Amino acid sequence: MIALLLNFVISTQAATTSFFSDLDNFKNKNLSIQTEKQNLEAISDFLSSKQLFWTPKLSISGNKTQTRTNADLTSESDYLEADLTWNLFRGGSDWNSMQDASAQKKVQELQVLNESIRVDVKAADLIFKSLYLSESYRIQEQLLKLKEESLKIVSDRFRQGKLPLQEITKSEVDLSQQKNKLRTARLDVIENKSQINSLFVSDIQTKNWPFSEKLSPKHLASEKIPLIEQKYWQSYSREENWKSARGFHWPSLELTVQYQKSPIKELTNNQLVGVLTLSLPIWNQYETSAKISSAYAQYISALNDFKDTEQSLKQKTIFLKEKIETARLNLAEAKKNLEASRKLYQDILKGFRLGRISTNDLFLDQNRLLDSENALAFSQLTFHQSLIETCALTGLRPADCLQPN
Repeated sequence: MIALLLNFVISTQAATTSFFSDLDNFKNKNLSIQTEKQNLEAISDFLSSKQLFWTPKLSISGNKTQTRTNADLTSESDYLEADLTWNLFRGGSDWNSMQDASAQKKVQELQVLNESIRVDVKAADLIFKSLYLSESYRIQEQLLKLKEESLKIVSDRFRQGKLPLQEITKSEVDLSQQKNKLRTARLDVIENKSQINSLFVSDIQTKNWPFSEKLSPKHLASEKIPLIEQKYWQSYSREENWKSARGFHWPSLELTVQYQKSPIKELTNNQLVGVLTLSLPIWNQYETSAKISSAYAQYISALNDFKDTEQSLKQKTIFLKEKIETARLNLAEAKKNLEASRKLYQDILKGFRLGRISTNDLFLDQNRLLDSENALAFSQLTFHQSLIETCALTGLRPADCLQPN
């Protein structure tokens, strides 16, 4: 008994390790995660640019001019020039633009996390469906053998004169239908493998259900929901963008300094020009007000999206906890029902061989056994999907959320 329990624990741990390894393999080969990471680098550079809004712009240029009249050179000039432009005041719009860029970076960081979580969920679903479909195929294959055995028994009893020819016909039709179901089950397995291969994964290591029905997700209460956080930072970004647009109603102050040396060969002449420009927006055909209105509408839309997402996902968290417990009970019950169905079928089969059970009753019990097998496989699928979905909603990687005790 102790040896059997030890083997079960080792087998479960191996299945769990293989499952986590498969998830890492899916993520390492996923192109969308790579794209989001590159987008994060681009937004980080954009933020660095916005954080330097207070610094002046500096450029250096050279110029050479020749004037000719009737092919004769009448004048020539050249110089080197350094230009410095410094925006001293823009009504605070530069600061708000920087805050907007900072929020966009937070949004993209969460986008990388959410994309990684999405890949985890999709990969786990493909792995679990691979186990479920393989199990369904095995069940259909097992039932086919039962149908073949039934046909043999019916044929023997027909030759003994104990059953009419119609019973053979029933068994043959039932066997033919079962062959069709087996072919369909095989096609489902092939389709699932094709979907896995389309994600650049050649094969999966997980061959058994990785989690026990006693397992519960960990650390759920202490985690924030990444999708809610992302929606919050999106709304904050839109708010700062709206505030930045309002800054264009204010006057702006700009300093321009130009330093010039000429001619290029001697650099003997120097010229320094400084210009301080104060711009007062008076009328620009209502363009600024229109941009502010549009920015405010985007902010309100993002804010409402955040509130809606927050409310729905918090309720979904409550539902998923209940779903896990229901799936756990269904799984435990399905195991008991399968054990009882197998024992009952053996008794029915024995009675059929002795002539005490009709062919129809045998078929009914075969279907009951099939339903019990399918119910167990489906309960495993539902339970495992619920675990992954709950971990994903709270932003936890399955390896952190679903470690066995």
